[in-house]
Amino acid sequence: MKKLLAILALLPALAFAFTPPKVINVTVGYAPGSGNETSFRGIASIVEKNNPGINFIVTNRPGADEVVALNYFMKLPPDGANLYIPSQQGVFTTIEQWYPQQIQFNPLDMELITTIAKSPLAVIAHIDSKTNTPQELVARLRNTKDPITFGLGAGAHKLVFEYLMDKGRGNTNQVKAVMYKGPLQAAQDVAGNQVEFGIMPTAVAYPLYKAGKIKYIALASEFKLAQLPDVPLWKDSGMPGLNIYGAWMIALPPGTPKETVKYYQDLFVPAIRSAEAKQFFDNNLMIPIPAEQSPEGARKFINHIRETWIPYVKTMKLD
Repeated sequence: MKKLLAILALLPALAFAFTPPKVINVTVGYAPGSGNETSFRGIASIVEKNNPGINFIVTNRPGADEVVALNYFMKLPPDGANLYIPSQQGVFTTIEQWYPQQIQFNPLDMELITTIAKSPLAVIAHIDSKTNTPQELVARLRNTKDPITFGLGAGAHKLVFEYLMDKGRGNTNQVKAVMYKGPLQAAQDVAGNQVEFGIMPTAVAYPLYKAGKIKYIALASEFKLAQLPDVPLWKDSGMPGLNIYGAWMIALPPGTPKETVKYYQDLFVPAIRSAEAKQFFDNNLMIPIPAEQSPEGARKFINHIRETWIPYVKTMKLD
């Protein structure tokens, strides 16, 4: 009888236990090569190696700064078979203001699992550009009589561009930004001298920097990176407060049960904290943030950047 009672007591828990699917679909809101995809694939490879039978299938759905992908994802069933890799800054601080007619969701309704990592946004230039320092760039933005074009890959990148133009009193008649389907595509056009400047995560630009195709002007970071000790920071170059990162998270559809969220947290967080992940992050100029490796910690930081940046975003006068 005691054994029977013990079994019956477990039935409610067993009824709600999450059984992961063999194939887990992952949506990314940018073209291939974004920090979202790169950071996730790095961690997913560790998870797949340590958990035979788990397979992730990544699908890219670029358009309208993740709005196309999120409109699709937010309607998926909360059955644990689908993950989304949101950009922290853009999804939670800009798209509500910039795409109010297109969005069909509240981004805060997503069930957050963890932040994967961050990489400070960088302003880069073609290797042959005559501009080499933040001060030189700001002077050109303000005084240029010739057209200047920036390639951008996401909403957070546009936020940096608008901040520079605003605080640096840039010539809006001559200085323009072009939005690409992803940061890699923008970086490639800077390397190919199709556009002189770009703004993107340091991690995305780094391979082109090592290949001698682009150069860094400055980082929108609170601290320098060991791999780029000579690259200055915007906050030390007349742009205090310009600390904006490419930051990538893992999320589930709205209404996903807590048991499923917990399953994925237990799956991903040990991988993010592993020695193998540390090597991957170091090689790709990414920074894991332990305080954001829980749903509560991730949401706390989201609320912080919303309080910090949404009031400023609302003041912007976009084209």
